[in-house]
Amino acid sequence: MFLQSDNLFTARGRLAKNPVINISDSGNVVTTITLAQKTPFKTEKNEYKTVFIEYVAVDTKNSSTATRLAEFNTKGSLVTLEGYHDSFSKKGEYVQVNRISAFRNEEGKEKTEQRRNEQK
Repeated sequence: MFLQSDNLFTARGRLAKNPVINISDSGNVVTTITLAQKTPFKTEKNEYKTVFIEYVAVDTKNSSTATRLAEFNTKGSLVTLEGYHDSFSKKGEYVQVNRISAFRNEEGKEKTEQRRNEQK
């Protein structure tokens, strides 16, 4: 039996691109983000390797996580995510998804844009 609590994760990183918003067949907002996350592994040049991991948030009757995630973040925003790993079979294909249940803005849209302008 699958229990959501068996597959929890916490992730922190910067959005590698702008959030992608879609509407599901049932009418829910679905937001997909890609986080750039540093690994503990280093390259030959002694720099930390970065991985790009995709995460998904879905609005429900009780939560507007997907809408808020897209509204308050942009490429480069620093966020901390909480969620769970989900897997299912879709048309005979095994699918694994990192589902976001909550997030915290460490650097929201306005602060990210301000930082970008200061770096120019």
